[in-house]
Amino acid sequence: MVAHLEPAHVSGSGAAVVAAPRPRPTVRDAAAVAILLELILVVHDVKTMLSAPYWVDEAWVALSVRLPLGDLPVTTSSSPVGWSFLLRLVPDADHLRVVPLAFHGLAVVGAYAFGRSLRWPTAGRGIVAGVACALVVLLLPAQQVRHDLKQYTADAAVAVCLLVLVSWAEQAWSRRRLGVLTAAVAVAMLVSHVTAIVGPCVFGALLLTTASRRQWSRVVEVSLAGSNAGIIVTAVYLGISSRGRNEAMVRYWADSFPDPVELPGYLGDRFADLSPLVGAPGLVVAGALVAGTVTLVRRERPATALAVVLLPVVVSTLGIAGLYPLLELRTSHFLLVAAAAVAGVGIAGLADLAVTRFGHRLPRARPAVLATAVCALLIGPYAIGNGHWYRFDGNEPGLYYTAISVTDIRSATEYVAEHRAGNDVVVMNDAAWYGFAFYSRREPLELVAPYGNTVGWSVRMPRRSDVVVVGGQDAGGVRGGIEQAVELAGRRGANARVWLIRSHLVGAERDAWRQALADYRVAQVTDGIEPVALVSRG
Repeated sequence: MVAHLEPAHVSGSGAAVVAAPRPRPTVRDAAAVAILLELILVVHDVKTMLSAPYWVDEAWVALSVRLPLGDLPVTTSSSPVGWSFLLRLVPDADHLRVVPLAFHGLAVVGAYAFGRSLRWPTAGRGIVAGVACALVVLLLPAQQVRHDLKQYTADAAVAVCLLVLVSWAEQAWSRRRLGVLTAAVAVAMLVSHVTAIVGPCVFGALLLTTASRRQWSRVVEVSLAGSNAGIIVTAVYLGISSRGRNEAMVRYWADSFPDPVELPGYLGDRFADLSPLVGAPGLVVAGALVAGTVTLVRRERPATALAVVLLPVVVSTLGIAGLYPLLELRTSHFLLVAAAAVAGVGIAGLADLAVTRFGHRLPRARPAVLATAVCALLIGPYAIGNGHWYRFDGNEPGLYYTAISVTDIRSATEYVAEHRAGNDVVVMNDAAWYGFAFYSRREPLELVAPYGNTVGWSVRMPRRSDVVVVGGQDAGGVRGGIEQAVELAGRRGANARVWLIRSHLVGAERDAWRQALADYRVAQVTDGIEPVALVSRG
């Protein structure tokens, strides 16, 4: 099939508009991208990100790598199946966070392409726009808390890259470009569930834009491409992804599904929660987003601008319908990053406007240099104001903390493995089990599925009859689990000890353990974030 090429824009009367030169990658582009990727190592505490122990939500993801590939459709659970498969390509299971780090880098590169690919007057100003867009994405404080072994950075990368592709598709219309966009949606659905949100926005924007121009042949082409993409997305969701949606998961996210009457108050609360992680006042953010959307239109990307506008509408609708958590920090990370990319375009657009309007007053200065200066004046205060976020190690007093920095099931598991006797017993809370199983590296595992938690599966260690996992989180359930472990130790020998491991104790569960252990003698044997203890009758 021969690609059907047309001018980027055709008026309602059919008159062609001469297109500006298309931006093509240059050595300067490669150098700019290389510097941006190096800045990731400067802005982020990569060493901590790659080496910290896995906490409970990460531990089951890491544990899935130790199970046979044939179990992947089950063990992928709420993670996209392609994303879970990528983890298996990492040689060292202790460094699986290299996958979310790689997607973080892809989001930065995608943001550069987003800003660079618009129709700027010169290549130099296009490079400035790309760097500005990428820097806003890189410097976004929310990026600092997404160091966990989850698919949220993949969500962000997919959202930005699909915006890049819709911009590319309307830059020079062809069936080939529509085909590439369709294929990209198909691949993206394997690594990010938010493809099912961003994809319809992208194709819907193209459809509405072409229909408004009465470009009926293009309407048919977009409809066919969008239908093909929709079939693929639906097939992946129904065939694999929907398995991760269970009753326990729906209950977990229930507070993120507001009723229509609750929406205004809900949005206000969520915006207040997200504000520190956005790093700028609401009015500034709103202004930058408006400027970005207007810039997309001015730079002949109306469909891309419409896709940006459709995103919050679709996400809000899905939240009200109880289908996708609305403005929850983790699951809406892609929205924050996409918004940062659009804001970066807005900054570049303002810089270009300033150069166009006032550049003649400095005739000896190159426009690209002036645009760089304006972008620096706009982005510099943002970077300085959020300087306390950069190289965030997960726990900054008075700022924020993540579970990575306050859990350490690895040290506890390794200590007990080294010091326990053959007849000893290990008792732990449910949140410690996945991490304990993962870090018990020499123990064979068996998959247990279905399982009545949000993950939908668990494991057993067939050679370990000495482990008691306390499933309950109330004082009575905890007390019963401890008593079971103590009695088991008594049956295994007079000198058998009971080792206590707990992880991610929060709220009521922490109080329940405190109450239950008051009836026993507890001797702490290690220091650190989550110490190991020995338990015996009082």
